Amino acid sequence: MNVTAGVLIAILAGSMNGLFMLPMRANKQWAWENNWLPFSFLSFTVFPCLIACHTIPDLLAVYLHANARDICAALLCGTLAYTGSLLFGISAVQIGVALSFSLLVGTMSAIGVMTPRLLLHHSLFGSAGDIFVLAGVCLSLVSVVFGFVSNRGKDAAAARSAASSATGCALAIAGGALSGLLPSGMAMPWAHRLIESAIAHGGAQPAQASNAVLALVLLGGALPNCCYCIYLLRVNATYRNYIRKSRMLYWLIVLCMGFLYSASVALWGIAISPYMLGAFGPSVGWALFVGMMVMASTAAGLLSGEWRFARPSSIAFLVSSLVALVSATILICYGTYLS
Repeated sequence: MNVTAGVLIAILAGSMNGLFMLPMRANKQWAWENNWLPFSFLSFTVFPCLIACHTIPDLLAVYLHANARDICAALLCGTLAYTGSLLFGISAVQIGVALSFSLLVGTMSAIGVMTPRLLLHHSLFGSAGDIFVLAGVCLSLVSVVFGFVSNRGKDAAAARSAASSATGCALAIAGGALSGLLPSGMAMPWAHRLIESAIAHGGAQPAQASNAVLALVLLGGALPNCCYCIYLLRVNATYRNYIRKSRMLYWLIVLCMGFLYSASVALWGIAISPYMLGAFGPSVGWALFVGMMVMASTAAGLLSGEWRFARPSSIAFLVSSLVALVSATILICYGTYLS
């Protein structure tokens, strides 16, 4: 194992993922769906396919030798997990990138860390480090509560209704619950069988074999995201923006978003490899990934002025949420190390 490299790669992946939505702020003439549709198409179909083809010499042979049920399981996992990504995208418009990431990450950290451990040990107290992991999960949930409270006085000058704010928070939390299924899926037997097929039949390096799984998972995630955007384009008639308000800069920004997101997922796939972080790669890699994700997104939100009208108490709760999340990440990593 190369634990140091795995940790550094997971940190880099989380930082990139936390920043992927920042460029969308420059596309002021486009509606949300105008940005999210090409982003989803690039991030869930084009880039993952290119990454998988580049890192796995014979990708077609991998899927030809794989069990059809394993392929269907990967697609279904992606559809469920990336419905969470869709809910997050909607919530970010309503409550801002910083808070939506905080709520999303706190929830999916708890689910994404605990579920793989239950799948592996069928118990929450199977080793000496589990008490630290449980403490970290509890702190992750505390960070969600602090993040929710911080929204109450976030922008006193904004014209957001309380109902819209509450809905945005609920969507971010629901998105986190669904997104937490991704590391759980990567710990399932069907994912391990696909990885083994990528090594045996596709000629992939062990650390890069997970790209065969992620390509299918992300393809499944394209379905809810693209379909919902197409629905909005038709209902709101915003498809006309592609003609009337189209600029080369907007397409370049969407391309940048897609690249940041896809590269971050591919790097996370490398970090969670058993050859990097061991048997608990999906668990500890997820904790590092989401911890850096929320820190990067919060920094971006603060620097872009999202919280310039916030009350001091709201800033205090946001900082408390971040401290709780960072502490949770440390406890989870230490508990996994002891295990």
